[in-house]
Amino acid sequence: MRITDNQPLIYSYLQKINLHEFFSIEDLNKIQLCSFAKGENMISAGEPLKEMFFLVEGKVKVYTITAEDKRLIIRFQKNPAMLGDIEFANEEAAMNSVEASTECIALRISYKNLKDIIGDNPSFLLLLLKSIAQKFRTKTNFTTFLVLYPVEVRFASYLLSISTDSKGNLFREEMKNSSLIEIADTIGTSYRHLNRVIQKLCDQQIIERIDGTIHIKNINKLRNLAKDNIYE
Repeated sequence: MRITDNQPLIYSYLQKINLHEFFSIEDLNKIQLCSFAKGENMISAGEPLKEMFFLVEGKVKVYTITAEDKRLIIRFQKNPAMLGDIEFANEEAAMNSVEASTECIALRISYKNLKDIIGDNPSFLLLLLKSIAQKFRTKTNFTTFLVLYPVEVRFASYLLSISTDSKGNLFREEMKNSSLIEIADTIGTSYRHLNRVIQKLCDQQIIERIDGTIHIKNINKLRNLAKDNIYE
């Protein structure tokens, strides 16, 4: 993580995500601008969390670790997004882990400073409530979809969620064979079953495997298969 205190840039990001009305110029020295590399951990489940992150650039992966020590995706979140809002409201340790899926930029402010600045501002509390409600809705949908949707739909949703652009280009390192075991755990299936699904999608000309890397061949077919993307 790289931290800067560029106050004009911080304020421009606050304007971009419509939070500038809650902070004065004097408050900017209490906010840090943080940059995260792709794959870098931002929040670890179970650890005390003392600050809120406002994601202003990039996409993050929110996941949990099961009792069997497997990583299971809960959702992907694109900017703008609040990270640490539930813990801020409940004053508890981090519920889930958060990892940067792309290069990310976030504004960071301690809970103490946030409480001092925001107080009981009803507009901010409403914004906080909407953010928390959306996350619980996503988690409920995820739990339901994990039971109802077959593996090919979950895998299609995963591919769409890690796509880097509208053409469906993927992060190559995410799709190497060595990471398929982790991906299988992530979407709640076995490595063997995932391989069968990959072969099926290759036969349908939806994806292709080249030198151990998976590429999207037909983004429209993949979107149709994924239906509503269950991870976003």
